[in-house]
Amino acid sequence: MQKFQDDLELEARGYRREMPRQFSVFSLVALSFSLTCTWSGTGSSLGISIKEASAAGTLWSILVAAVMTGILSAGVAELASAFPVAGAQYYWAFCVSSKEYRAFASYMNGWLSILGWWLASASACNFIASLILSIAYLWYPDYESQSWHQWLIYVGVTWLGVALNTFGSQLLPTFNRCICKQSFQRKPILNCSIHSNMLFMIPVFLACTTLSATTITLFVCSRNNHAPANWTFSDTTNGTGWKSDGLAFILSVSNAVYAFLGTDCGAHMCEEIRNPAKNAPKVILFPVLIGLVTAWPFACSCMNAIVDVDAVLNTPSGVPLIEIYYQSTQSKEASTVLLALFAFCFFGCTVANGTTCSRTIWAVSRDNLMPFSNIWSKVHSGFQIPLNALCLSGSVVSLYGLIFLGSTNAFSAMVGAAVIFLQTSCALPQLIVLWRGRDATLPERPFSLGRFGVAVNFIAVVWVTFLDILFFLPTELPVTKGNMNYISVVSMGLTSIVLALYWFSKRGKYLGPQMPQEVQVNEGRDVEDENELSHSMKKQ
Repeated sequence: MQKFQDDLELEARGYRREMPRQFSVFSLVALSFSLTCTWSGTGSSLGISIKEASAAGTLWSILVAAVMTGILSAGVAELASAFPVAGAQYYWAFCVSSKEYRAFASYMNGWLSILGWWLASASACNFIASLILSIAYLWYPDYESQSWHQWLIYVGVTWLGVALNTFGSQLLPTFNRCICKQSFQRKPILNCSIHSNMLFMIPVFLACTTLSATTITLFVCSRNNHAPANWTFSDTTNGTGWKSDGLAFILSVSNAVYAFLGTDCGAHMCEEIRNPAKNAPKVILFPVLIGLVTAWPFACSCMNAIVDVDAVLNTPSGVPLIEIYYQSTQSKEASTVLLALFAFCFFGCTVANGTTCSRTIWAVSRDNLMPFSNIWSKVHSGFQIPLNALCLSGSVVSLYGLIFLGSTNAFSAMVGAAVIFLQTSCALPQLIVLWRGRDATLPERPFSLGRFGVAVNFIAVVWVTFLDILFFLPTELPVTKGNMNYISVVSMGLTSIVLALYWFSKRGKYLGPQMPQEVQVNEGRDVEDENELSHSMKKQ
């Protein structure tokens, strides 16, 4: 039986199955799609893109970001196929590194992934709080929002996501399946009840309906009063202050990458799906394509609806999207409904963030990577989820939000820092593979890049290195206290804390994943051992 085979392979890598294999391929693709939430991510950052490279820059940057994210994700998919373990990046870094560096490489990559997920979750919760307040601004123009107002909503959204992950854990696979169309539903792999399937088809169906209805509404309502086509598709006015229009466009591309963040979700959930070596790559790659297909038409409808660019960029609420909705519909009621539905769909990203982040923390804690790992590595027997890890994520995200009370700019830097940490954690194992040689580091796997592997890994590493440098640049000139880029401060500060933690508490104690001797990655023998083990288990 495949289930028994999957558990055997997991045990051969040093772990026993603790989480139920509760996801089908489709439901896990839906979870990944809801987490990347590309069209919603695009809507959350439209104002930045328009300021950096106008309408055309906003639209074409999505295509560039999709292609480059697809290349990076292809390398991630191959690693997930070669090493299908929930630890993902940290486990891959250990397996492909040389003996003397593998523990440190896996430690750093594990923390990069965790920090990236925490920051991404914080950014999603913060934007939902902003959406809620923007509706208040629309109806009550005299309302004066305080920082603590937004923080309280932010905390409420965070813990509502934790609650849904906890009490809806038995129905989670079906909940996320409804992010796509009912027509794509397949027969469930697991013994989920029909009632559960129908219940959780509702939110996904609503997400697809919201996207379609919003796009059509914006086009229809703007048919007699819309932006000129040459502005929508060819205007790249540079509003950054940088002299180079090319750099301004590249900045808008880096902004668009945020919308595709989280494609490694499937790698962290691979212990909850059958035949993960074959199916995890699908879960990683499909959301990139789905994200492009959904985000680009939505962005086109938004650009077409704009008739007053200055009003969009200087909206009192600080959320350009609601101004775009209002300019198109000329109705407070319609704008409120559209934005409320958008916020609900974006909330799905928050729930999925909590799901993936808790699995990441649980996975690395099994190998004592984090302080108090014995606590975070527990799986709750009733809910069958890593509840302690989930609550840790909620607590850290809530505390991080306190920065907002002191500096909104420093808090906003989490978006760029999330991209840096998550993208770097995906690229680092690919860099090691390139350095040591693909044949010397990668075992036999169902999904292989073959002759394109070197090119894909090289482009992915160069792209992420370029992005990391780009995110440290000021987004506007001249630099002032109000527009300063704090990403470098946030990134370097968190990295320094992780390094200090390693030096004073984990150096010499953290040894990495404790795999059985027969599959340990020894110099020049890793591929042979992996292949022999794989063939042996297939015979069984």
